[in-house]
Amino acid sequence: MNEYVEAYYAAYLGLCAVLIVWLSWNFHRSGTVFLHDTFGGNIMLVRAVTHLLDVGFYLVSLGYVAISYRIWEPLNSRWAVAEAAIGRVGGFLLLLGFAHLFNLLLLAIFRKRGMTSGAVGETGVAG
Repeated sequence: MNEYVEAYYAAYLGLCAVLIVWLSWNFHRSGTVFLHDTFGGNIMLVRAVTHLLDVGFYLVSLGYVAISYRIWEPLNSRWAVAEAAIGRVGGFLLLLGFAHLFNLLLLAIFRKRGMTSGAVGETGVAG
């Protein structure tokens, strides 16, 4: 294996590891606050959903890194290493961004549904 391939693996896997740790911490910290509001403070439900979202995040993240780390094009310069690593990290960030937006959309739907059913329950009108 040449030095450029080793540099690519170190750069790509290192960047992904840092991003996974940083993003998981941020998603967990901020997401817990959002889930408390979404699920009306039901601590057991918030903890369960937070745990499931954390596991899903790690599965998607590590799965993408595992299937995309391999390099097929020849790496014969530092520029080629940078292009390959940036392209793969960019794909990784796009995947996580779309997954994050999808999760937020689902949680907004759950929140809206919860507010609607809560309002009906308070008025005593059966729905």
